[in-house]
Amino acid sequence: MAFKRMEGFVGSVPQGFIDSRVKICPLCGTTNPHWAIDQKMQLKMEGNLYLFQCERCKGILSSPVPDVTGYNNTILTTTGLLKRMSGKKNGVIYLRIFDAGSNDKMRSLVGKEFTLEEINQMGIEEKDSDSGSGGKYY
Repeated sequence: MAFKRMEGFVGSVPQGFIDSRVKICPLCGTTNPHWAIDQKMQLKMEGNLYLFQCERCKGILSSPVPDVTGYNNTILTTTGLLKRMSGKKNGVIYLRIFDAGSNDKMRSLVGKEFTLEEINQMGIEEKDSDSGSGGKYY
């Protein structure tokens, strides 16, 4: 995999998505994850994946390309209909912990899927646990 920052027009959609929506890494709690991105091609119903790697802990989050680009917001698209049929909500962005990186406490969560809100809550809790005020692990 060749993770890199996508500065400029090429890759601006996934880079803008992760930079603006996940400001605290849920795996290490850093407030400056400086996300690098890559793409994984796969022959699954959810489609190809965007992979987002935290610069500090090397943890990786993944999300289907249609979730990031907004094509899953409605059942009027094929991918949106497949998302609804799989039991997920349209308009809700799901991220999966693809690799826990250097955080051994999060290894049990690899492969599990969370909503964007849950990922951000995990980041806040991980940041709080790093500062000594305690944290919760899912």
